[in-house]
Amino acid sequence: MIRLNGQLLEVGSFGDGTLKCNAPRVLPVGNGKFDTKTVTWCYDNDSEIFTLICLVDYLKEHYPNAPRKLLLPYIPHARQDREVSGRLFTLKSFAKIINSLDFNEVEYFDPHSDVSKALIDRGMFIYSPFMVAYQGYAVMYPDAGAAKKYGEAEGINNPIIGNKHRNEEGRITSYELLNFVEGTKKVIIRDDICSYGGTFVAAAKELRKRGVEEIILVVTHCENNILKGEVFDYIDRVFTTDSILTVSHPKITIARKFREESKNV
Repeated sequence: MIRLNGQLLEVGSFGDGTLKCNAPRVLPVGNGKFDTKTVTWCYDNDSEIFTLICLVDYLKEHYPNAPRKLLLPYIPHARQDREVSGRLFTLKSFAKIINSLDFNEVEYFDPHSDVSKALIDRGMFIYSPFMVAYQGYAVMYPDAGAAKKYGEAEGINNPIIGNKHRNEEGRITSYELLNFVEGTKKVIIRDDICSYGGTFVAAAKELRKRGVEEIILVVTHCENNILKGEVFDYIDRVFTTDSILTVSHPKITIARKFREESKNV
């Protein structure tokens, strides 16, 4: 889903499958000045990249003096952030495309990898698009990576930290809770992204064994695949954004919305 200055691009296709998109009409402000053209891209699939390229070409031609800003709530391909034998380094290629569009600023939220910040030019990292009150809850980071990423920034003292063990196939075989205080009844699990939620389920199972009565998951990004896992069998509520989530569930609260208030261009 792509918006220009808050207006949703009406995107379709011709019979041969090629892009069909109406040209946006964004008028300059008074006195001949041009305001910033803000493109918001809530990622749904890679085919949107071509739409983005065509839109930027249009802006360069019709508004050559207007600054261009890309709001990218979720950075796709951030998980494929290094060279792996036999696999394409897709994040590197994705960043090259974004950089070639020559935005004056690229704003993104809570990227999965620091490599994203290094590869994207003129990027502005926004740490967290929402805040959740932690009062009365112990905070847990599901692995050492999350503890390093969030612990100091959020100022949490002595958080619970998960330690997971995987087999050769990558499946979690056991899970430990470090720094768990006996008698803890309410826990917030904090991380950047949830797919099927296997790690969070493993964490929640151990927390339940230790007597925890309420578990909340706070993730900046949430795939639709969350409905296919066991998250809601063990976790009471999920707080997230609609950066990539397009489905609903009674236990999901969208704490920050990027996809709403859109008008067709």
